[in-house]
Amino acid sequence: MSAGTMETIGNTLKVEPQGNGFLKYRAALIFCSQAVLIVLTYYGSFLLRLDADLDAANRALFWKTLPFVLLIKLVLSYQCGLMHGWWRYVGISDMLDISKASLLSSSLIFCLVEAVLHVPGYPRSVVAIDLFLTIMVLGGARFAVRAYTERARSDGAQRNTLIVGAGEAGSAIVRELKQNSSLNYNPVGFVDDNLSKKGVKIHGVKVLGSTDALHELILEHRVNCVMIAIPQAKGRLVETIIAKCRECKVDFKILPPFGEWINKPVSLSQVRQLRVEDLLERAPVCLNVDQIRGRIADKVLLITGAGGSIGSELTRQAAALGPRQLVLLDRSENDLFKLGHELSRKFPHLDYIPVVGDIQDVTLLRDVFATHRPQSVFHAAAYKHVPMMEKNCFQAITNNIFGTYNVALLARQYRVEDFVLISSDKAVNPTNIMGVTKRVAELIMQGLQDNGTRFMAVRFGNVLGSNGSAVPLFEQQIAAGGPVTITHPDARRYFMTIPEAVQLVLQASSMGQGGEIFVLDMGEPVRILDLVRNLIRLSGLEPDRDIKIDFVGLRPGEKLFEELKLEGEDIGPTAHEKIRVVTGSKITFEQVSGWLEELSVLVEAKNVHGLVTKLVAIVPEYWPSPEIISLGAIDRHDQALVYRQARATLTSTQESAA
Repeated sequence: MSAGTMETIGNTLKVEPQGNGFLKYRAALIFCSQAVLIVLTYYGSFLLRLDADLDAANRALFWKTLPFVLLIKLVLSYQCGLMHGWWRYVGISDMLDISKASLLSSSLIFCLVEAVLHVPGYPRSVVAIDLFLTIMVLGGARFAVRAYTERARSDGAQRNTLIVGAGEAGSAIVRELKQNSSLNYNPVGFVDDNLSKKGVKIHGVKVLGSTDALHELILEHRVNCVMIAIPQAKGRLVETIIAKCRECKVDFKILPPFGEWINKPVSLSQVRQLRVEDLLERAPVCLNVDQIRGRIADKVLLITGAGGSIGSELTRQAAALGPRQLVLLDRSENDLFKLGHELSRKFPHLDYIPVVGDIQDVTLLRDVFATHRPQSVFHAAAYKHVPMMEKNCFQAITNNIFGTYNVALLARQYRVEDFVLISSDKAVNPTNIMGVTKRVAELIMQGLQDNGTRFMAVRFGNVLGSNGSAVPLFEQQIAAGGPVTITHPDARRYFMTIPEAVQLVLQASSMGQGGEIFVLDMGEPVRILDLVRNLIRLSGLEPDRDIKIDFVGLRPGEKLFEELKLEGEDIGPTAHEKIRVVTGSKITFEQVSGWLEELSVLVEAKNVHGLVTKLVAIVPEYWPSPEIISLGAIDRHDQALVYRQARATLTSTQESAA
């Protein structure tokens, strides 16, 4: 078969041959073959009706009525789309079209013979026989072509493929593999742990056994590739499957979790190389899309930090829910340009406004709120790099605290319906400037809560692949041949994918009544060492043999593990199983104003010692890192004294207020 042009049909990539020879006259060939089959079925109907005893009178009836039958059937075949398409891709919908065309044509033929032609002696049962015969012959011819092309393709295919998962996703993948002649995959069987499916055929492909027998099945059927088509597969199952694939030295691919292709049909275009997030023990996220759409559809949304990892994904997912307008604020013009280009391509009718600016620019923010009147604000703009913020504490305070206050206060002044702060698990018992600034931002949000704007925060841990995250650095080190540097062999972190985190942020925002801190269910913490080992194996290498792993010690401000709630915070369930809500102490607007005034003076004076002392007073759980203590010339004895005094002062203040 010659090379062809590529056309996208739905989400399925098909190759339409650029015909040479007979294929240039495909339309004429279809017309002629359809006409020949119609003549044969009509003649066969006479033979069956008359027991093959066709005398001169019956032959005359056949020839007299044939032109009308041929004309009616060809016209209706054209109207029902039977003169178009490729027979090699025939399916149930084509059989329905054939049945519809045959039924209509038989009805018209019967009426014609009875009411118009008045043909004496015409055997009326011929029409009924012809109806069933036409469906069988026209459909059978098409399926014969499909069977032949699939067989020919199967004989010439170089990559025998096993599909793990005989559910809807696996079925869709096999159907596309068998129909798409441009692909070099020959599905030889399914693998499924549901024993009741063993031996069942799906699209002509048999369920051969369970994943326990994967090694033997790969060898027996000379498999070159394994496709994992279980969107809800847990990390351990995926690890087991790929370990067996590696043993047999075969390629493997995966259909990603539901969150990456939600609201899209399953297609081979979604199948990709395995990523490290596929090995996490993460259950699929189930969303109340109608509830989320109710909060976003036909609304004006302001997203700060829109060019970042979380902000850009928030933009993409919100854009799909029908907002009236998206106002995208970021100080990086390059990131905004890239995002705008993507939105123009994917959402050509979306009304979006890119705003290059800083959340520290109050005048700009006021113009944005006054001009566009956003109804919802998603505040994702923040400095997030822990060691860097330890060395740039004044910038962290200015951006993460004062910047958040600027956006939140204007949201309240302009009566925004809801304000969502993107927080972090590092705000819990913080040991670094980044974490304590995020905790102060949470308290500001609670202090601004009144009966107008609904203020809420969403806490979650690390997101795989985000700007500044460790995974891209690990991948660069692996690509360079190592070594890969890890802080500590026991370091653990909570991980989520960016789409999953944003989906849950949107869900939480649709649930908030005001003043809540939502905590996303991050699953089990992942040991960084295990994560790195998996990354190395995904690169086709072996840890400690091909790539060395070095331990370099915790960086400034880092902890061995993260937490999700503070001591004294009550954490309770919500209507969504993967979102919990935290209730803490009541913060007043006066407290917030006082804190900010004092912090502003300390930042202006570049007083690290005073800054740390004040932060401990605001957030008693904060235990400053040795790096920030040395930067502020605070010795450990003074620091412990400051901590105790600040905590005692705060407790006394709270008791007096009570």
